[in-house]
Amino acid sequence: MTSTSIIAYLALIAAISLAGGVAPLARKWSKSQLTLLVSAGAGVLLGAAFLHLIPVAVESLGHRAGFPLLAGFLAISILEKFFLLDPCEEVGCRIHRFGFAAFLGISFHSLLDGAAVGSSLIVPNLAVPVFAAIAVHKVPAAFSLCSILLLAGYTRRRTFLHVIGFSLATPVGAVIAFLFLKGVDPAVVGGAIGVSAGSFIAIATSDLLPQLHGEGVSRGRSLLSLLIGIAVMVLSAIGLDAH
Repeated sequence: MTSTSIIAYLALIAAISLAGGVAPLARKWSKSQLTLLVSAGAGVLLGAAFLHLIPVAVESLGHRAGFPLLAGFLAISILEKFFLLDPCEEVGCRIHRFGFAAFLGISFHSLLDGAAVGSSLIVPNLAVPVFAAIAVHKVPAAFSLCSILLLAGYTRRRTFLHVIGFSLATPVGAVIAFLFLKGVDPAVVGGAIGVSAGSFIAIATSDLLPQLHGEGVSRGRSLLSLLIGIAVMVLSAIGLDAH
């Protein structure tokens, strides 16, 4: 990728995040619509991890690829379960965090997403599937953040400013990772890809998939959306193999 295309690539990720973040300010969304969006996002994340990221990590690290995978999975899981408070339990929310804690937690996830983007820019044919995984994950994450901030009593202007900060977190993380990883040993890049895959799996299984079993949500439609998300990654993997 040229420097111009990298800038455009990161700007598009920021724009998608911002679009997802301002959506709650524009209209109300039904629970079923949100569930289908989250389900498809989980499918894309899982497909990207298993079909694109893990094979690259294995190619670089061989039997040692499991170590960064586990590290990425644990980084997300430990961060959420032990270090970020979850005051939403009182109102039945399973993963959301109110106010500034929500902003910090979700933005930190975005920095990790940025590491995945930055490392994917170095590996041929990996930028597109990683972009797809990040993009579909950013929309529900930004949507949730905006909704939580509004629920926490933030003004619309203050909410919008926080959403802008969140939208810039992934591009910033991507630039840092790209500059740090460029020119280093391929095994280091493979390790970064493995950590990214582990974090994708943790986000999909711990944050997104549990939301698909709520009351009043059609399990059949949720499953179909999940499979569609996975199918998109399957088709992209087949397309890359064909080239």
